[in-house]
Amino acid sequence: MESQLTYIDLFAGAGGLSEGFIRQGFRPVAHVEMDQDACDTLKTRLAYHYLLRSNNSQIYNSYLKNNISRDTLWEQIPSSLIDSVINTEISKRTIDNIFLKIDSLFNKNKVDFLNLCF
Repeated sequence: MESQLTYIDLFAGAGGLSEGFIRQGFRPVAHVEMDQDACDTLKTRLAYHYLLRSNNSQIYNSYLKNNISRDTLWEQIPSSLIDSVINTEISKRTIDNIFLKIDSLFNKNKVDFLNLCF
């Protein structure tokens, strides 16, 4: 399997740029966003892409049809994907904790791209 390029999305919003990166084969390390609703959308899109790659898109379709809850949808994917969405503001007060969280997610490996859009 080829090594995937990785990225971190700061000020991620609902993940429009991340959607493009994922569709091009990049692997997200972390998304940092302060808006809870946007974070929920990010988690749901991560679930969609994971289930699609795993040939389990019927689970996502069940969510769309309201046959399962969003929490049940999220339970179907690795917790590392859910944990990659960091719901916090980016400020002098929070930046050290954000770096620690990202380091724990990615084991201090190299990140290929940093998406900084605000």
